[in-house]
Formats: sequence, structure tokens, C-alpha cells
Amino acid sequence: MRHAEGHPHAATIGAVCRAVGVSERTLRRRFAASTGLTWRQYLLHSRMARAAALLSEPGPTVLDVAIAVGFDSASAFTRAFRQHTGDTPTAYRRRVASAVG
Repeated sequence: MRHAEGHPHAATIGAVCRAVGVSERTLRRRFAASTGLTWRQYLLHSRMARAAALLSEPGPTVLDVAIAVGFDSASAFTRAFRQHTGDTPTAYRRRVASAVG
């Protein structure tokens, strides 16, 4: 989990397995047993949490955030973010900015 959170843009199951020295099958089995989530579910939740934090900052564009959390395009990121939060990244950013200011 720490590896994935520290490297969300490159947190593939293969990269994590190499980083922690276990097989993909072992990682999937142990991860699900320990967390109750599949690796994919966890990775999506982790990426969306990081994306929400980045979107609450004024600097990065939606594409910057998408790439930073491991998506290849802004459109794929926007679809995933909307499914996860119910908001588009831009709408989320506006809502967070209005709550702060």
C-alpha cells in the first residue's frame, strides 16, 4: 500500500510485486485477505483520494492530475473520477474552492 501511494502513476501490480518481492498471485491473495478489497479496488480508491487532494490545490490542471495518479488521458481520468465521486474533476475543484473561499 505504501509503495502504491508513493508511486500512484506507476503502481501496476507487476511493479508492486517486484518492489515487495512476491508473486502476483501471492500479492492478490494476501491483499484481499488483509484488506477485504481486490488490488484493483484499492488502487482505484488510492488514486482517487490522491486526485481529490491534488484537485483541491490551485496549480495542477486536470491532465496534470490524471497523469500524476496513473491515467493516460484526461477523459479516462474524468470518467473514473465521476464514477467514484459523482462529480467531474472540474466540478469537484469548483465545489472545494467555494467551500474554502
